[in-house]
Amino acid sequence: MPRFSLIVATMSRTNELKRFLESLTQQDFSDYEVILVDQNDDDRLQGIMDEFAGRVPLLRISSPKGASRARNNGLRAASGDLIAFPDDDCWYSPGLLPKVGQWFRDHPKYSIFAVGALDEDGVPSGNRWFQSSCDLLPINVFRTTFCSSLFFRWEALYGNAFDEAIGPGSSTGFGCGDETDLVLKVLNSRFRGRFDRTWCIGHPRRDMLYDGVSRSRAFTYGSGMGYVLWKHSLLFLWIGLLTYDVLRGLLVFSRGRPSAASLCFVHASGLLRGFAAGVSARARLHGEVNVEAPE
Repeated sequence: MPRFSLIVATMSRTNELKRFLESLTQQDFSDYEVILVDQNDDDRLQGIMDEFAGRVPLLRISSPKGASRARNNGLRAASGDLIAFPDDDCWYSPGLLPKVGQWFRDHPKYSIFAVGALDEDGVPSGNRWFQSSCDLLPINVFRTTFCSSLFFRWEALYGNAFDEAIGPGSSTGFGCGDETDLVLKVLNSRFRGRFDRTWCIGHPRRDMLYDGVSRSRAFTYGSGMGYVLWKHSLLFLWIGLLTYDVLRGLLVFSRGRPSAASLCFVHASGLLRGFAAGVSARARLHGEVNVEAPE
């Protein structure tokens, strides 16, 4: 049984996936398995399997499209004590895995560990909470948890899985929040989590102030966040994040960046849409349950 199971849901990307696998060869640690969950329509991963055979312990399984569905399928095939869900465009810093493994040995009361995330230039690219370390709580999970930077004890995921209606590739338009929803479910199961950016994974920067983000991505990501906030009854946090988006947009616009400001407002509209979708779904369900039969 390996110490780590690294579940990588992958589609389309090959060079980025190679970078991740190459970073594993720099860990000075071999007690892990990599489960590649292949969502491609072709056989493009075969060359990668051949290239890294004997260098990285790889298992390849197929899955229908949708990141959350793929990760759940990968989880069913995992056998490690510690579970991670690295994106196929992230990379691990040298020696990260043995350090994380030691952290869990030193902190037996914690079942989730979130490390930091930096881009190629060392700029924070995922979790931007103002504290460098803290316990995970509902008020901070949207700023401390980032899928590629999360590590779980296996028992924390027993009975907890990704909501397949949320995340990249879902048919609902809720384009993110899948990992945050999972963390909230684990916390609600009375497990404890910790964030500490002493160590970091690498991941390209994609946020509302980054010019490479599209309006559709900003909207679907806001929608996913709004839906997760509704799902976990975090009304006041939703109001706070919505206000933050609007104020940030106004500030950025005042500094002469209308394009970035527009993305902030689009993200805010997504927050509205996601939360409203949850409220509407509950109202419909309530109406269906309480319909009286005609006389």
